[in-house]
Amino acid sequence: MKSTVFNTILGTAAATVCLMGVTAPQANAGTLHNGWNYAIDSFNDGAEGSIIGARSAYEFYGMAVKEDTQSNSIFVAINANLPITGDNYSGAADGHIGWGDLIFNFSGQNLQTANASGNLFGIRFTENSDSGVSSVGVYDNVKLQSVTSTNSGFRNLTHHRNTVNNLRGSASMGDLAYNDSYFAGQITGTHTVLNSIQTGNWVGGINLINDFTGLGLDFGNFSAMGSHTFGFSFDKSLMPVGEFVAHLFAECANDGVALLGEFAVASVPGDGDVSVPEPSSMLGLLALGLTFAGSRSRKKGQAIAVEG
Repeated sequence: MKSTVFNTILGTAAATVCLMGVTAPQANAGTLHNGWNYAIDSFNDGAEGSIIGARSAYEFYGMAVKEDTQSNSIFVAINANLPITGDNYSGAADGHIGWGDLIFNFSGQNLQTANASGNLFGIRFTENSDSGVSSVGVYDNVKLQSVTSTNSGFRNLTHHRNTVNNLRGSASMGDLAYNDSYFAGQITGTHTVLNSIQTGNWVGGINLINDFTGLGLDFGNFSAMGSHTFGFSFDKSLMPVGEFVAHLFAECANDGVALLGEFAVASVPGDGDVSVPEPSSMLGLLALGLTFAGSRSRKKGQAIAVEG
């Protein structure tokens, strides 16, 4: 079923090759370290009223993803000042601001286009959220919603950037700029930030992780010192292989982070390693191909410098 879905996604993406501009990834895109792919966010763009940076409850420092071929698992780690349980805030409709859902986009399309056709995968990783799906776990055929309006949140990504600038901070989205064409439709408008699953099909569970000892996780290598590090793992078979953009916001969009990555094709016994398909090559550098290629090249080069 997964391969059929992915082939459909690729076919749909091919039709968009001339429809979307591509913005170059920002210079501080993440790197590979100890087997983890890191997206390190700005350390001073988590806005909380007139507070920003380390003292803000909403400062995100980074996100990391690791693929374990032995267990066929994907590990996700998040470093932030916001705990997995969220933050009590009287300005929110339910008195609480939590985490949005983690979204994976393998389609090669920008988020708005992929969302319109349900070509997204998502993970609800906390029960204490405004997600439109009821159970914690992995979902396919995902469509997104914005829950910023009920969480006293930002109208759009430019609104957030302008607020951060006024507080003498510097807004980013980890591996992408806040105004990257990937976020088309969310840079302006009213409550347009797509930060929560609206609908989707549950395809499998996740395992929450609070202790990453022995897994090689090291946010400290990047001076990411958020007060909370947590995450989860899930079975790799629940998602396609190939390149993706993953993104995550707080429910108020007070901060967010995006990560560019790739899940490899499993090796075939007796045939040696199977090369990873390159959506950007197969589809003529469609849509996000240039962004993917630039970031992947930089990450591989940094990995050699860090671990060589």
